Amino acid sequence: MREEGLAAIVVMNHDDYRYLFGQDRSQPRAILPAEGPPELIAFSAEEPELRAAFPDGEVRVFASVGGQIHDVVDRLRALVARQPASPDGGRPKVGMQLWFETPAFLVDLFRRVNPEVDLVSSDPVMDPVRAVKDPGEIALMREAQRIAGLGMDRARELLRPGVRARDVATEALYVMQRAGAEGTSTPVYVNVGPDTCMLHGRQSPAPLEAGHLVIVDLTPRVDGYCANLARTFVLGKPDEGQAALLDAYAGIVATVPGALRPGVTVAELDRLAREVCARHGLERYQVQGLGHGIGLRFEERPAPTIIPQHRSVPLAEGMTVTIGHPVLAVPGVGGARFEDVYRVTAAGGELLAPHPIDPVI
Repeated sequence: MREEGLAAIVVMNHDDYRYLFGQDRSQPRAILPAEGPPELIAFSAEEPELRAAFPDGEVRVFASVGGQIHDVVDRLRALVARQPASPDGGRPKVGMQLWFETPAFLVDLFRRVNPEVDLVSSDPVMDPVRAVKDPGEIALMREAQRIAGLGMDRARELLRPGVRARDVATEALYVMQRAGAEGTSTPVYVNVGPDTCMLHGRQSPAPLEAGHLVIVDLTPRVDGYCANLARTFVLGKPDEGQAALLDAYAGIVATVPGALRPGVTVAELDRLAREVCARHGLERYQVQGLGHGIGLRFEERPAPTIIPQHRSVPLAEGMTVTIGHPVLAVPGVGGARFEDVYRVTAAGGELLAPHPIDPVI
């Protein structure tokens, strides 16, 4: 935080809160000062539990939302006042995670009630800390991937002409939550026919038909840690175009994970995938950004389909990444995706939980 010139980081996200404090709350709130212990923000009824759980941390207790906002503003002003003056004369900086799950209205409110500070992303501080997963984190991610496999098995059992995507998604979610998932980090996608060309997709409204391609994408969470398992199926014998898609993607997942070593970039992984696509005449349909980081956040750094500059971020040993993220989609034919989670090692990508690729139903 000193290197980034931050007076404090304000935590408003479940993933950072769980990483830092080992538990979650419906409204996670905390302040991390540049100097001194973390300060947990809670309402009065929560005080005994928090003080028992965090005897070395400060607990700031409030009886109303208005009182919380007022006192947090005062506390940030006190922290900012302790900061040395910026060499360039700029406003003091406060960090916050500015990502998918930070509500825009909270960001706007924070800026309006704290006009004397410059609100910046906390990612430069938090991303390096969270990138490499310890054995306990890996164990939770393996379990999440195992549970995703149970959901995928159930989805595959149901894929028949006349079945609705919504029913497949419902059954898969039920199986995963019965097995221990606490929900999913993204919706359960079951994309059918032309919808398989969508990068993320939806639960297709039309019933399945013979000859359809189907993509099922599952993202259960265990203790906050995310899984990502996607498989493509075809209802019946694949035609020539479908067979080319399936063969190309199978080639990608057979080739690329071996290159998941420290120092490699997503751009280099994309190059390997492009070579496979070229052998099938499909290179012009490749979507750049073959993988992304994953952990307590579904898309962690690098997230190249969102931030193109992340394509040049070197991976580190112990990071967890997906391979198979973007759809290889051909208009008039459909799309394909086989996606799994790997740990980066010196010997190449270590698959967290194997699951078969068996697309023909």
